[in-house]
Amino acid sequence: MTRRVHPLFILMATLTHLRSLVIPIAVLLFNDLKNDGFGFYTMIGVAVVSLVILLFGIVSWYFYTFTIDEQSIRVNKGVFRKSERTTQRQRIESIGINQNVLERLLGLATLTVETSSDSGKPEVELKGVRLDFAKQLKSTIGTGTTQPVLEQEAGETYTVSLTDLLFAGALSGRLGLALVGVGAVYQFVNRFIEQYISQVFNELLHLSLLLLLVIGGAVLFLIYVGSILVFVLRYGSFRATLNKRRMTIGYGLVNRTEVVFHQDKVQALVIEENWIKRRFKRAHLSLHIISASGEEEKLLLHPFIRVADIDHFLKRFLPRFKQLTPEKRAVDRGFFYIVRWPLLSYASLLTVLNGALIYWLPESIRYLGLILFLFLPLYYILGRSGYKNTRYGYQNDLFVLRKELVNRETIYAPRLKIEAFSSQVSRFLEEKDILKFQITLRGSSVFQAGYFTQAEFVEVLGWYQQTFLKPIPPSAGTDRSDGEYVEKT
Repeated sequence: MTRRVHPLFILMATLTHLRSLVIPIAVLLFNDLKNDGFGFYTMIGVAVVSLVILLFGIVSWYFYTFTIDEQSIRVNKGVFRKSERTTQRQRIESIGINQNVLERLLGLATLTVETSSDSGKPEVELKGVRLDFAKQLKSTIGTGTTQPVLEQEAGETYTVSLTDLLFAGALSGRLGLALVGVGAVYQFVNRFIEQYISQVFNELLHLSLLLLLVIGGAVLFLIYVGSILVFVLRYGSFRATLNKRRMTIGYGLVNRTEVVFHQDKVQALVIEENWIKRRFKRAHLSLHIISASGEEEKLLLHPFIRVADIDHFLKRFLPRFKQLTPEKRAVDRGFFYIVRWPLLSYASLLTVLNGALIYWLPESIRYLGLILFLFLPLYYILGRSGYKNTRYGYQNDLFVLRKELVNRETIYAPRLKIEAFSSQVSRFLEEKDILKFQITLRGSSVFQAGYFTQAEFVEVLGWYQQTFLKPIPPSAGTDRSDGEYVEKT
């Protein structure tokens, strides 16, 4: 049966298009306001544009139809350029329900379905459907039938408390990203408040060094608190449910995301421990799946788990994975090639920053930024210590790759999910018998590791090329504890 999306899609589409035009409209109205009020033709123009967008939303809704049957999902849309997308249900990898702020206010949702294609976009995307209807569709699509499954069926569930989310946000190391965001906002609004910023800056130049440090610390603290609140808003109300090997993960206080996938669809498990979290023996768990969100980011599994609880947690929710201790260490002579570009980037950034400070600050404090160069040897020492933990290993059909400089990232990938092993080596590095190798998963996720020897790459390539159906016969080998056989030479 062919259906249309909800009529509220018209309002959502209209508001969405108007939101994309809010900046030029605001600039136009602001200029008119400075010239003694809004002009008549300006108001007429805004009204005409709004009416055209509303009419376009009505026509778009009329041509936006979808059909779901036992074999396929078909979506038709487009006004001037029509498109039809048909997806076979057996190819579905994951299903998601997303709600932005506007959709939550209107009670609507976007249903996304992803297959194993490498397009980077959802295979099926239904915008403007009622939330309860989207959940019903998600249930029928996920089971391969047209009959919904009761969401109240028994299953294991866990949630993340607000306290853990606050701690996770505080230790997430997102202050740098928050500063970048503040800088971007400043660049946008600078043209409107430039004269006020200049006045404030001139006043600050007359303050004492101690007071400037206090004000700078207070600003950084407020930005830091803001980054924590953003983290909580993004991952608040986190809830994960496992029901008959079918996982549902949902999170978000403002923009709500809910993804459904089968356990067997997980491409990789990633355990992230930044330098701060390791001091508290905590970690961040995420999954690589064929995402139904159309985005490249990883799917959060747990934001702030105790390292000691990871094994028990995986046994409950992802029994296919378990923590392993990788034994093959990266070669020491490869550290220089790992750290050279980050060090050069940081040195260049600090040089530019100090040049700006020397130009703008008064003579008494203009060289204060030189202290930041102490960061470079500190980064080198921490990176050198962490690089010793860069390793790989494998056991049965599970490959583990641990990368570490300052932060640590451990990737677990089942052999059946690895599309390819490949190496990267220049002529110069080939002479030194070291190379970087990378694993490519289904869905185009790529993880790189380095540096290891050519012999080690050949060894892991041999493990990868073994048959997935039966073990290698132990004709001339010894049985290892991990179930693999090693050939004696």
